Amino acid sequence: MIKLYGSAISNYYCMAKVFMLEKGFDFEEIYIAPTYSEPFLELSPMGKIPCIEVDEGYLSETTAILGFLESCVPEVPMMESDGFRRAQMAQLIKVTELYIGIESARLNSSVFFGGELNQAIADSVKPTMERGVAAFNRLTRFSPYLLGSEITIADFFAYYTFSNARIIAKKIWGWDLVADIPGLREWVRLMSERPMIVQVNKANKEAMAQLSAG
Repeated sequence: MIKLYGSAISNYYCMAKVFMLEKGFDFEEIYIAPTYSEPFLELSPMGKIPCIEVDEGYLSETTAILGFLESCVPEVPMMESDGFRRAQMAQLIKVTELYIGIESARLNSSVFFGGELNQAIADSVKPTMERGVAAFNRLTRFSPYLLGSEITIADFFAYYTFSNARIIAKKIWGWDLVADIPGLREWVRLMSERPMIVQVNKANKEAMAQLSAG
């Protein structure tokens, strides 16, 4: 059985978990906080979550995890068979990750964990996110999914990236990311209604509530 390591408060963990549920995997969840220390570095060399344990060994980095899981269950495809369209999907995921997800995450502590806002970081983050959002807008179709009529890995990756990024943008700058990308609101609603996403989001909200209470 696959073991999924991490915490439900992590949007990247949620990506991996919902993808595993959608693909029909039987897996065990093991709670562990990210830490750059042994023995966790044996599982995840950068000390990040999520990571998975399979018969072959351990695997970290969410995009690598999703790509591996996709290859394990090809009969439930969530990746284009055409090489160029697969590359387009990878392009969209990379744009979403680098210029929206990672940039917005630089402000996680001030938005989600009560830290003091570093205005210099906020000032440097927004222009990069603006370019990232513009690129995302150019690369998506919303018909009804990001790249066409069929759901792909990019949809799950972007859904949980925007779940955090839109909160951060609204809190820091009063910036409504959903309003800036035509079609995004309807896509978010479509994704949010998927039963597996409902299940994962419920666990995420419960974990965040426990964190706040603690």
